[in-house]
Amino acid sequence: MTKTMTAGLCLLFGTIGATPPDAAGPAFATAGTDALASDVQPPFRVALQAGHWRADEAPRELSGLRRNGTSWQGMHEWEVNLEIARRAAALLEESGYDVDVLPAVVPRAYQADLFIAIHADGSADARASGYRVASSRRDRTGRAPEVAEVLGAAYGEVTGLRRLTTTTRRMRNYYAFNYRRYRHSIHPATVGVIIETGFLTSSRDRAVIVDDPDRAALGIARAVQAYSATQVP
Repeated sequence: MTKTMTAGLCLLFGTIGATPPDAAGPAFATAGTDALASDVQPPFRVALQAGHWRADEAPRELSGLRRNGTSWQGMHEWEVNLEIARRAAALLEESGYDVDVLPAVVPRAYQADLFIAIHADGSADARASGYRVASSRRDRTGRAPEVAEVLGAAYGEVTGLRRLTTTTRRMRNYYAFNYRRYRHSIHPATVGVIIETGFLTSSRDRAVIVDDPDRAALGIARAVQAYSATQVP
């Protein structure tokens, strides 16, 4: 991690290992604009993609999206992803960011300063728990791996969930990153990362991503601020 990225995290947390001021008790349920500093240098555009949301609208090139995504007792993954994305967007917008909440189908050659795909894991093993973050294997900006580390650190600090060190091939080769194959993908100049916020099939993880989505949203929003703080206008 570069010195500027580390400085961005220290700006939010004091030190990487410190507990963020809003991380205790029920404060997450009412976290508002005071959860983030308002020192963003506009314009800074962020895309928060709610994984699997409106996947039934996928064009032929992405037809495989129409029948996937995890679920738990009638709750669909896209519902969880969308709730977190909307809450993170509200925090960021109130702090001066331009935010697009995107569905599964990304606009053609979509451009932003930062693109975060928000998903949830699922497993037949109810003991499976934790979150994971990955950057695009096709990153052309040179910044995505560092952003993934910032997001991983910030999300873990706020949510208290365990970070899984392994990432999947599907995450690194996420379709929205694959501008060579799909028209509906991000532009090569856009920094792209993906987060699996937790296991929908885990009671421990659901306590955050389902029962306390403000907590997950704040972790994502703080990572965006940490990254944007390192960017020179």
